[in-house]
Amino acid sequence: MLSYLTAETGFLRAFGNRILLLILMCVLTRTGQASSGASDAGVAKLSALGLTLSINSAIVAAFGPFVALLILISLKTEADTLLIGRETVLEDASKLSRNMAPSRWVYVLFAAPAASALYMALQVVLKLFPEDIGCEKWSWVQQFTEFSHVGGSPSIYCLGNVTKGNPWVYPPLQNYLYVVCLGACCYLTYRICVDWPKSRGGAPAPLINLRRSNEELMPTRRGSQN
Repeated sequence: MLSYLTAETGFLRAFGNRILLLILMCVLTRTGQASSGASDAGVAKLSALGLTLSINSAIVAAFGPFVALLILISLKTEADTLLIGRETVLEDASKLSRNMAPSRWVYVLFAAPAASALYMALQVVLKLFPEDIGCEKWSWVQQFTEFSHVGGSPSIYCLGNVTKGNPWVYPPLQNYLYVVCLGACCYLTYRICVDWPKSRGGAPAPLINLRRSNEELMPTRRGSQN
């Protein structure tokens, strides 16, 4: 029981550390310098321990949702492993007088990666447009309906009108891909939230129910055979 609780604490700590990374990425999408002819226009800078790292805000926004999806996939895999561990300690947990129901705040933690993916995807849909059209003549509606740039186009990041170092954009197919990515993030978040209360004062794990049902049926089957 103690080893499981240690593993659960480690899982929540890892979840929190990865969320901090996603929050940093969200901040970087809004911290680039405005375009003024400087070589570092549109670049967000991070400084720590004497080291300076320059990051293009548009690139962070473009690839951030997929990073969040990969993080959620890894966390869902770890959560499934914890679910198996919870099944092994179900009997010990049932003997505790104290309710092991999880805190509601943990669900805020679980929802943070999907929320970060949504935020960064919105930066792309609302701020990252084809360069030849510009920010004034393009809208978020055209991001899903206009096929003139489906083959790819240099982009302009409308938060400062930055063009240098930006990724190419492929509307509208790229934006539909973001919708699929967000749907996957929401599904994984839902699965993690649904499985988390099992064996902690919530609904028992399905495999445990199946195992108990088989054990209860075995004496009946033996009696019918005799």
